[in-house]
Amino acid sequence: MREQLKTLWLTETIHLIESESGRFADQDINRQVSAMPTSLVNRIVLRATLLSKRNGLYSAQKIILRSIKLSFFLLLLLSIFLGSSLTFSALSQNPINLYWALFSLLGVHFITLIIWLGSFFFFSRFGGSLLIHCWLWIAEKLYQKKTVQQLIPAFISLFGSRIRWLIGFVLNLFWTVILSSALIILIVLFSTQHYSFEWKSTLLSADAIIRLTHYLGYLPSLFGFSLPKDEVIKLSEHALNPGDIRSSWAIWLLGIFICYGLAVRFVLMIICGITWLVSSRKIKLNLNDPDYQILAQQLQPLLNKVVDEDKLGEHKWQLPISQIEDGQGVYLVAVDIDENWNPPESVTFYGFLNTREERRALLDYLQLKPAHKLLIAIDTDRAPDRGILNFIQQLMNKSQQSRIWFINQGKQYHNWQPLSLPLANPNWLKQDN
Repeated sequence: MREQLKTLWLTETIHLIESESGRFADQDINRQVSAMPTSLVNRIVLRATLLSKRNGLYSAQKIILRSIKLSFFLLLLLSIFLGSSLTFSALSQNPINLYWALFSLLGVHFITLIIWLGSFFFFSRFGGSLLIHCWLWIAEKLYQKKTVQQLIPAFISLFGSRIRWLIGFVLNLFWTVILSSALIILIVLFSTQHYSFEWKSTLLSADAIIRLTHYLGYLPSLFGFSLPKDEVIKLSEHALNPGDIRSSWAIWLLGIFICYGLAVRFVLMIICGITWLVSSRKIKLNLNDPDYQILAQQLQPLLNKVVDEDKLGEHKWQLPISQIEDGQGVYLVAVDIDENWNPPESVTFYGFLNTREERRALLDYLQLKPAHKLLIAIDTDRAPDRGILNFIQQLMNKSQQSRIWFINQGKQYHNWQPLSLPLANPNWLKQDN
């Protein structure tokens, strides 16, 4: 499967999950994606890929594709075995009953072909076959059931009725392998053993058998497979052994098998395969979906969002843009510290991060311009809960080097110590390393 289809599949999976269970906690991922200078579709796909890697769907998709490939090759081996069995079953008796052998070779092929064509045109969403169901069943056994519930419906939702072309390609590929295997064994047996041929009928006369033989052999005769002569057909009501009679019937049988069996499946395989390749390249995200419309607003390019916020003047705290443009990136920030606190004058202090807007603004800037050194001042009167620890981790991810500075030994200091955070004081910012 092409990489583009894999990412679209993951995107649709995330879309379905969020439609049913609510949005993921994706603020930091949205920030990373918004900083990318690319199209909206690519930002939505990139967001879904990052979320999939974080929650395990990305690896689950790999397991699915790997298990499907494995089951696919197992079914190919099974198809080779089934093709050989068809030939040995049809030639199990000598002399060979011609029309019974023909039914043994092509009967199941025609029955499954009619079933597939019926499901293809009348039940396009459910088109398939026993082999396809076996394929999916084997694949599902090799990965977690929960993952199947998330990824398989998304695959069906994304590809829709195009799936029938994929199913048609796989089904006809299997039958092409089955009939090719049967043809090879048939040629080998006809080339290495003596077979006599006869026809038997209680209801049909010799003239009716002659006409039927001509009707069936007309199309193969256009491709060079000769028809038995009328005298030979009449004489074959009882098995005869002359070499020219055996050869004539063998060529007729091979011609019918190739034209009405192998050639039909091969052509259908090519048609379905080409149609699947062409139609799958037209698959795109439906940006008119309300969920994607909301997401589009949240994934606007980060620079535009920052400029708009500055124009509105809604933020009391602002980062000196000149420092970012100069790329110095060595500064001190204060997290959840009273604004009456006086930071050291010897270092560049970029502000207090006490509100959600202030934190988001700093993270947006750091996403565009990661810091070289970042010192995070912490008031240890504040308990180290999950929210502040997550924010500290986000800050650290957006700086080349980062340290924690405990400005005091407050009442929660004993809870901060076991966290083994990298500590430093303001002098660390002045060092060259």
